[in-house]
Amino acid sequence: MVGALRSHRRGLWFKSRYAHFLKNIFSMDLKDEIRKLVELQKVDTELYTLSFKKEAEIPQRLDALKKEFEGKKKAFELSLENAKQLQLKKKEKELNLATKEDAIKKSQGQLFQLKTNKEYQAKLTEIASLKADASLLEEEVLKVLDEIENTDKKSKEEKNAFAEEEKKHKESESGLTSRIGEIEAKLKSLEEKKVILSKDIDKNILAKYEKLIKTRSGLAVSPVNVDTENCGACHMRITAQKINEIKMYSELVLCENCVRILYIPEDFSL
Repeated sequence: MVGALRSHRRGLWFKSRYAHFLKNIFSMDLKDEIRKLVELQKVDTELYTLSFKKEAEIPQRLDALKKEFEGKKKAFELSLENAKQLQLKKKEKELNLATKEDAIKKSQGQLFQLKTNKEYQAKLTEIASLKADASLLEEEVLKVLDEIENTDKKSKEEKNAFAEEEKKHKESESGLTSRIGEIEAKLKSLEEKKVILSKDIDKNILAKYEKLIKTRSGLAVSPVNVDTENCGACHMRITAQKINEIKMYSELVLCENCVRILYIPEDFSL
């Protein structure tokens, strides 16, 4: 019994609020209110577009720019590492060659200390083997030197190219960062303009508009194309009867599909 009574009172309260809302609408120039909404929508559309650029589009471009540059930087660093490894390879080959040459000199010095012909021949064979190894190492050193020469030439070109890429990256990054600053200044100006425009709109209508702005991707008011008879936002067909209801401007008419507030631009000379 108590629950039924509460439900009845709640129903009366909602009816009272709705009646109050209708009373406000009928006591005002609804067409003028919609005109104000259309003007406010222009500001909100720009706010939505700029906010998207600031919060999503530009950060994504900065991230992509950073990843692209990091990829080029890694490639350049890999090239430097390859050049460094070639230098280490050259030093290693030169060290091995020097070791072989020392062994050759040592073995040649030992020839005069040998007492038998067999020992002498064995030492000559050893020296010949060492010389063959040394000859191979000399060829390897020369080959590495050629690689280093080609790599050094390529490295200079890559260094200049990377320096140019780094310069372009910094300029692009700076440009996008500056763009964010410009957008923030524009957003502040638009927010101030929105506050001014909002003050002149009926509170109940404004509340409905603001709710739609948040739930309909920044677009609460949609024009109706009377020639094609469709909603300018979702392109849902609007019946002739609904168009007549809109033109009466006695109450807010919403799109049955996207629930946006409908208006006919020709009625406002927009």
